[in-house]
Amino acid sequence: MSATNSSTDRYRITSIQDLLRNRITSIQDLLCFLLSFFFWSGFIGLPIFFICKAIMNHPETYKVPEFNVIGAQLNRLNYTETNHTLSYNLAFNITLTNPNKKLFFKLTDTQVIAYHQNKRFGLVTLMDRQTSFDQNPNSSSVFNNAVIQGWKPMMFEEPVLPNGDLYNIDVVIAFREKGGGLSGQVMCNLKLPLSFNGTAWNCYKTTKCSKVFYHWGS
Repeated sequence: MSATNSSTDRYRITSIQDLLRNRITSIQDLLCFLLSFFFWSGFIGLPIFFICKAIMNHPETYKVPEFNVIGAQLNRLNYTETNHTLSYNLAFNITLTNPNKKLFFKLTDTQVIAYHQNKRFGLVTLMDRQTSFDQNPNSSSVFNNAVIQGWKPMMFEEPVLPNGDLYNIDVVIAFREKGGGLSGQVMCNLKLPLSFNGTAWNCYKTTKCSKVFYHWGS
């Protein structure tokens, strides 16, 4: 009887030891799993987190101002051969657009210069160096009723005549950012008839200006 009880006790002790050993093994497996999980989460997740944070906090790429000419009208372009004098009157509207999402422009010292046959014949100042204009991000402003007019003695290599019914007028917009940032010039190639009734040939026509040059620094 005592031998049977002793054998039973040893069996129970062995069973408890096996159970404890299995539980310890399970806990070790769980710890290994958790350590592996956190390691790989950190190994993969942390770089992804920092990459996303860097992308979100990356400064916006600077985009230059955009200029368009709208509703231009050529009221006068008369060249007198006897005294080689050009009389002119060119009216137009200019649209300034800031394509940046966060950055704003502070423009100053902005002029519009007119050319015919690659010869400069007149200009108008939109802003002098004592004046500045803030253009907010993702917005546009219109400079209405800009006029280049007057007369000027000058010589042309070819007769001042339209090509068909249209005169080729190149308009250059020279601008500068206040504080010595960006400066540059853009050109708009206009093809206009003479406007005899004082109205624009096409008041809805938009001519996009293309880059001539940009310069950074004062």
